[in-house]
Amino acid sequence: MKRSSAIAIAMTGAALLGFSPAMIDSANASELGSTWNYQYDAKGDGSGGSSYDIKGMAMTVRNNQLIVALMGGTPLGGVAEQGVTNGTISWGDMFFNFSGKNFNQAKASGDLFGVRFASSNDSSVGLGVYSGVQTTSVALSNDGYGSLKQYYDAGFNKTNTQGTALSTKEAAYNYYGTGAIQNSITSGTKVGDINLLAMNDLLGLGLKFNNKASSDKIFGFSFDKSLVGSGEFLANVFLECGNDGMAFSAQAVPEPTTMAGLAVAGAGLAAFRRRRAKAKAN
Repeated sequence: MKRSSAIAIAMTGAALLGFSPAMIDSANASELGSTWNYQYDAKGDGSGGSSYDIKGMAMTVRNNQLIVALMGGTPLGGVAEQGVTNGTISWGDMFFNFSGKNFNQAKASGDLFGVRFASSNDSSVGLGVYSGVQTTSVALSNDGYGSLKQYYDAGFNKTNTQGTALSTKEAAYNYYGTGAIQNSITSGTKVGDINLLAMNDLLGLGLKFNNKASSDKIFGFSFDKSLVGSGEFLANVFLECGNDGMAFSAQAVPEPTTMAGLAVAGAGLAAFRRRRAKAKAN
């Protein structure tokens, strides 16, 4: 069978962020703002057992910081395995696509952002946020699958096996293609750093995943939202072996301060127009 610094932050406010390109089911794209947005992966679709089973992803935006939380059987430091690169099977890198294109199109046009958050993985870049990333597959060197099609053909054609953002095999193929699982950054321009967050940091920010098992690992990271694109986005991550993966989509929500500002501006414009009309009448 295929095997598949804690930082305390006090943050307030919300921001504009979201995603729902044509290949995504818009009914599954939900709002992302100052409250946690939760999306879940199918249960039991981690080839190789529970250590390779992604359970869920959550995001929020606070004080212009995009915060990502991950839950599953794989710890941040990876799972020790003999005969694989670095001696561990870890999380791959996370990718953010604001372009509305599929994964390979966004990569080809230089529109793909990447985040390396796991120092135990095989990525060619350091920890941080990168723009214009190029990618590769490290699945075979981590005792994994040669292609996404092999993963599905191995019996993992489940609903939501890529999460609700790509809820079917066809949706996953439309976005990723059927070839090698792209899960590692090979190059890109570093645009900023990340903050690693332990479970207690995230719980302190109000994180509450549903159906958490005692064996589940929870951790996350944050970075300045301005480092990546704006508007609608799709994010995705695979384990290095390709034994599981998950996508996450969201749609934009105006932050309260922005809405208040627009309301004040609208009231001011209305008052100006009334004064102007009165002057003309006189």
